[in-house]
Amino acid sequence: MPDTIIERLNRLLESEDKSGELLRLPPDTYSKMSSYSQALKRSAGSSASELSNRLIARQTSMIRSMTSQLIALRLRKAGMQKSWHRLLPEERYVGSEQRRFEGRFKGLVEAVSAGQPSLVEYARSQEAGRRMTVRFAKRVEEVVGLDLKRYGPFEPEDVASLPAGSADILVASGHAIEVRTRGGDYE
Repeated sequence: MPDTIIERLNRLLESEDKSGELLRLPPDTYSKMSSYSQALKRSAGSSASELSNRLIARQTSMIRSMTSQLIALRLRKAGMQKSWHRLLPEERYVGSEQRRFEGRFKGLVEAVSAGQPSLVEYARSQEAGRRMTVRFAKRVEEVVGLDLKRYGPFEPEDVASLPAGSADILVASGHAIEVRTRGGDYE
């Protein structure tokens, strides 16, 4: 009997956990898991029995958990072993942002502790200039952004690019939803 995706994922996770080295995974690892999850999702729904839907939900939960553990483990190992090149492209995609965050975090802490206000000011100005695209969920009257410019009014379904600090407040209050750009990243 062939292995299920979940059994293969479990074996990959166990092997990676036991190995001191970063293992070489099949290049289609994540696309196969995603395709399987998509098939599960299609088989769920109103026409499926309650038991089937619960089993599908459980499998989906297991895939989510094991995938998260596998990626986190592989990123940690790649960082410790300086072997980013051995990660799959999907893992490098996630890891590049993690490395960027860690570098910025360390840089800011060092700048503060070393008395380098210019880097602190640079970080402040970069954040002040960052923008975020949002889709409005509710009507919003004119908003004064953190950049002191006026934006709006906005109707539900309107899309706008706003200073990130202002957009964060609108998203947190439920008035807007952050929108992904074409590249799949957040703006």
